[in-house]
This record gives sequence, structure tokens and C-alpha cells, in this order.
Amino acid sequence: MTTSQSVPPAERPADGVPAISVDGLALRAGKRTIFEDVTFDVPAGSLAVLTGPSGTGKSALALAVAGRLTPTAGRVSVLGLALPRYAGAVRRRVGVTGNATVTPLDGTLPVKHHVAEALKLAGPWWKPSASPGRVDRTITAANDLLGALEGVVGDGGTATSLVRARLHRSELVRDAAPGARFALGLVLALASDPDILVVDDVDQLRTVHERRAAWAALLTLGRTRDDARPLTVVATCQDRQELDDVLDAGHRLAALPLRPVTVHALIPSSEPTPAPEIR
Repeated sequence: MTTSQSVPPAERPADGVPAISVDGLALRAGKRTIFEDVTFDVPAGSLAVLTGPSGTGKSALALAVAGRLTPTAGRVSVLGLALPRYAGAVRRRVGVTGNATVTPLDGTLPVKHHVAEALKLAGPWWKPSASPGRVDRTITAANDLLGALEGVVGDGGTATSLVRARLHRSELVRDAAPGARFALGLVLALASDPDILVVDDVDQLRTVHERRAAWAALLTLGRTRDDARPLTVVATCQDRQELDDVLDAGHRLAALPLRPVTVHALIPSSEPTPAPEIR
């Protein structure tokens, strides 16, 4: 016998109430520990950076707060919804990008076809969500993001890399510049208008210039939305040097309204970490 269960609405967190609250969280696969005893809060509208060496469970932790992985111990609440009880509702309110298992970019497809497929998957099954017009607007939004970043990055090398990074509708996704693929992933993750954006592995951008631009985007993206809802961002990385670069008081980005930043460092485990099941 199955029973239905009403899901409480995930409302905008009140002032001072965290968008994400994690208390004593742990995840294990068999006898192996992926992460344990993790406790932190993420203020609504902020950028939470999960950092640590490879193997510390950063990606798994980010996916756990996105409702994609079920922790084995501890408590976590997202937008007022307790996990894992309301994981389905949380997944509908959290956009994910940067994780090839959850939101892969299909390098074999032309950009316009990949965008159309991604929009179809993100939208409700009963409502067409990938019209040619919306596909074009999505690609344009990614290019506009890259263009906006040109004016706020602090050095010529970063700006030059962004000038060259533009999406072309008919090119294969794998042929697009890394910065353009990153921007596309952000725009697609935001297509469903989520309240939380999870960006996994900023370090996959291979150059310092690209990582600086990525952090600039995460600090400014959706800072002020039309309905005044705060967008909370969770990002993972091994090295936060480029984030510190753009947060420097002398950087031109400092003149803009930026989301507050909290950094949560994960401690390495002495055991190897197997890949857990992701939903």
C-alpha cells in the first residue's frame, strides 16, 4: 500500500534564516566514509564555497544539499524542507551545473540541439518548453553573460579570453570555448528559475583567466531578480585562489553589489571515496 504525503511549500527564507542548514551530516558507502560531521549554514542570497583537496567529498556534499544524494547521518534543511523526506521538492527548486553525471553537456550535438534537449528535460512534460525562440534566447543569454563579464574582469588576459568565448548555434558543444560551455551550463541550470544554484568543480576550467571569470559570474549572477527573491549559490573547488583574486579590494569587481561569501573547508578522509549513487 502506498500513501500520499503533502509537501509544505518552500518559501523565501525570512531575514536571518539560512537557505541551507546542515548539521552533523555524513555520507558513507558501505564501510567507507565520503564525508562526516559536516555542519554549516548558508545565508539566503550568498555564495557558499565548498573547498578541499580531491577526495574530500565536495561534489557529494553539494549534491546532497541539492536533494540528489541521501546522507546516512545528520540533518539538512533546504528552503525550509527537510531532506531526504522532501528530496523531490528540493530538486525542483535547485539548479545544478558542472557535474557530468547529473547535467552533462552532450559534446556531439550542435549547441542549438543540445539547448533544445536540455530545455525539454527542464520543463514540465505537458508544456512545450523548447521553441526555436526560447532556444535562441537561451544561447543569447549565455553570450550576454560572457559580454557582461568582459566589463568587470580585472585584467586583459581574462577579458581577451571572454571576447573569444562565444557560442555559435551550429557548432558542436565540444568545439565551444570552455568559458562559453560554462556560461551555457549556468544559463541552462537557471532555466527553471531555481532558488538555489549548485555549481560543481569550478576547477574544471583550466586557466586562471577562465576561473576568475567564473567566480565573477557566481558573485554577480542574479544578484537582483525581478521578484526580489534571493538566488543562493553553492560552488565546489579545490583551490579558491582566483576567488580571492576577484574579491580583492583593488579589483574592479569590488565596485559592484556582490553576494556575500562563506567558505566551508572539508577535511580529507584517510579512506578512499567510492562514487555514491546519484539521483
